[in-house]
Amino acid sequence: MKSVILLLLLISLLAVSQVSAMNTVNCTNVNGDNFFNKCMMNNENVLPLMANFIMQFVNPRTVAYTVTSLLLILPAMFLVGASPSVYPALKNKYVSMRITIVHMLHRAAYPLVLGVGLYAIFRQRRPCECNGVHVGSYYGMPSGDAMAGGILGAFLIDSAPFYPLFARVAGVLLMACVCFERTILGFHTVGQVLTGTSIGFFLHFYSTRVPQWVLIIDIIAQWVLSILALQLDKDLVYASNDPNNLWVWFVWGLSFQILVLFHLFRLGKNPLTGWSILKKSYNAMSKPDLNIQAEAHDQLLSFSISPVCYITIKMSRTSDDEESRERLNRRIVMDSDIVFTVIAFIPFLAVNFISYCMQNWNWMVRTSSSANGGTHM
Repeated sequence: MKSVILLLLLISLLAVSQVSAMNTVNCTNVNGDNFFNKCMMNNENVLPLMANFIMQFVNPRTVAYTVTSLLLILPAMFLVGASPSVYPALKNKYVSMRITIVHMLHRAAYPLVLGVGLYAIFRQRRPCECNGVHVGSYYGMPSGDAMAGGILGAFLIDSAPFYPLFARVAGVLLMACVCFERTILGFHTVGQVLTGTSIGFFLHFYSTRVPQWVLIIDIIAQWVLSILALQLDKDLVYASNDPNNLWVWFVWGLSFQILVLFHLFRLGKNPLTGWSILKKSYNAMSKPDLNIQAEAHDQLLSFSISPVCYITIKMSRTSDDEESRERLNRRIVMDSDIVFTVIAFIPFLAVNFISYCMQNWNWMVRTSSSANGGTHM
């Protein structure tokens, strides 16, 4: 019931925002004149300025890069304020945050992989053709940016960090702002942004409430669906070096899911142990089953060898402190998992680079000199 109310509120906010959002440029409606399908592009007053400002912060690429960066710099938290007395709690917090970030990256990749595959399933064109140039890529249903906005908005509504009421209001406004931005700039129709937001909203609650091993199947299913849909669609023929190439977008998004797979299996000391944990564990956001407890030998970090008599206290104190610090440093190196983090980023960067080559050198891409390109994004 709550989600229905929020969705109705979102639609109302969108409708209000569209009162003055009329097609004021020389554009044709590719999908017809129906309110939910027509071009709403607007280039007057402050509306496009506001829309371009919003687009900088909430789009699938920005979200994916931001979450990936958090995953890369997370081990640095061990270098700030680590001491034997607080280390067990610090380690528990580190592992918990790492799992949360990996799950957020999994959700951030939905618009990049599943969203692109859905383009080739719905096969609905983007709405605006202005001055003979198509705005955006070939397909637009559902909106990937709106899907990312729905995922982030659902996260704020569901987890409600810090101030619950403020977080939930911010989540609804964020979804409305992304819908506003995509329609005002002419990249999507009202129907496409509402569909994208609804899918993103659902995917958040689905992915945070299923056993973690389901996410492995989830990722593989996305790959199969998107590959088949994109390769079987004969209309997807691109101009050379087209920045809106959906096949290139899919491969680029796939690199983030490869990074997710590496970290999901890393929950254990090895892939088999990690899979065993995945089979019986749930995302900590919705259930406390995956409560990472400090290992027994973590308690030994603050252990000092007791002096045998008062005379030796002063002599032993320095050596005991050094031993405790050395033991702590060894634990930090092991638990921060920096070596694994570097290894996991190698295939991620490799697939990213392959997508770059595909776009610039047209690898595995159907091209034609007669294909019509569009404006980027």
